[in-house]
Amino acid sequence: MHREYGKRKLGIFGDLPPLIVELGPGSGSNFRYYPRGTRVIAVEPNPMMLKRMYKQADRHGVEIDLRHAGAEGMEVESESADLVVSTLVLCSVRDPVRVLAEVRRVLTPGGRFAFLEHVAAEPGTRLRKVQDAIFRPWHWLGEGCHLNRDTASTIENAGFSDLELDRFDGSGQMPYRPHISGFAIR
Repeated sequence: MHREYGKRKLGIFGDLPPLIVELGPGSGSNFRYYPRGTRVIAVEPNPMMLKRMYKQADRHGVEIDLRHAGAEGMEVESESADLVVSTLVLCSVRDPVRVLAEVRRVLTPGGRFAFLEHVAAEPGTRLRKVQDAIFRPWHWLGEGCHLNRDTASTIENAGFSDLELDRFDGSGQMPYRPHISGFAIR
């Protein structure tokens, strides 16, 4: 993951504040990019991830403030964060429109939403047909992952004041090759 996404993550995260809200930090793979002493409000509803997440937090000197609620109803104070991070998470949330409204709510004016996500292939392409055909078993096996979710459009329509979005093909397996990365400003 670091080899695949590391440079992109550093580019979209920008200047890192001492407090970061991270949606679905999972096993803590982003903690290597945060300065020691960073406080991370970890919005992580999956209890199976916690042991690895805390291990990575200890390894990288990151302080965890765990919130068990899902991203659709973050238990985070309004206008309290300069940075919200989401990497490979928006595919599996129940309601991405609501999640992005929550992101906007918790960001300070001028705050940054940094994202890196796999997305649906273009409609009508062979890859999109594959994504649509395997959606149900993939969704079940992939803990709610929506291979064919148009996350780019959802972010574009979320009401951010500024958006920088880059589309790219990841080197991963075929069903989730199309990706987006970038940041949006509240």
